[in-house]
Amino acid sequence: MRQWILVFISFIIPAPGIAQGDQPESWTIIESASGKSVDISEMLAAMDATPIIVFGEEHDDSLAHVLQKKLYGNLIAEFDKVSLSLEMFERDVQLIIDEYLSGWISEDKLIDEGRAWSNYTDYAPLVNMAKASGQQVIAANVPGRYASMVARKGLGSLKMLDRRAQKYFTLFQPPGPDDAYLIKFNDAMGAHAQHMGPQYFHAQLLRDATMAESLLYHWRKNRKTKILHLTGRFHSDEGLGTVNALKKKKEKLKVMTISCFPSEMYRSPDLIAIKSLADYIILTKPPAE
Repeated sequence: MRQWILVFISFIIPAPGIAQGDQPESWTIIESASGKSVDISEMLAAMDATPIIVFGEEHDDSLAHVLQKKLYGNLIAEFDKVSLSLEMFERDVQLIIDEYLSGWISEDKLIDEGRAWSNYTDYAPLVNMAKASGQQVIAANVPGRYASMVARKGLGSLKMLDRRAQKYFTLFQPPGPDDAYLIKFNDAMGAHAQHMGPQYFHAQLLRDATMAESLLYHWRKNRKTKILHLTGRFHSDEGLGTVNALKKKKEKLKVMTISCFPSEMYRSPDLIAIKSLADYIILTKPPAE
């Protein structure tokens, strides 16, 4: 499974990607509704009436990071105010991110005290673009220690935490056994799913619910600001995970989804096989080619 599911420990960190240049011939962007191949400018135009864009990635896809930088730069140029939301930072380091954006602390301190992922160099260009242009950066995710605690001790363990911890996570109502996301989660875990209790899925839901609330809270405070949220695509594909949690909180809120991943069919996409993943699907050239 190429998508990362962050539930078992506080951090599961992908290997660093290899920096690449702007290579539009190395990807194909497909608009799901029409099945047509489009370019970034056409996808950008469709974002005009959409306050939140959820970009689902595979964390080790270096071409995805090239695209994210290009998209974020174009969004800022087009819409002026565009907040960057990141699964890769957790809520309890928001102050550290704000201090870095304000120029009070160094990038080394951000990386160290902000518990940045080992491939932070893939996201640093976007964070620094936000800093240079006066944009906000949202540390959207639940602290990993709470997801790990739920995976070990169950959802009820959150009630034992000090009240001060409550601002760092979002509670939710667990779904029933026929839930599409639960089925997808168990399929992704394969044989391990037989030996896992519900708490592992609940840890996944805790991340989704917390990221959804982070997005909604920021949108409510900044109605004229667009939000670009970067996340592992397991959290957003097929409108599940974080996207579903967001829709439950604000049904009529417009959210555009992007699913980006390496595929050998990037030159000749099979639309039937992929169209349900997101509003826009980006197939990137596999590293081996």
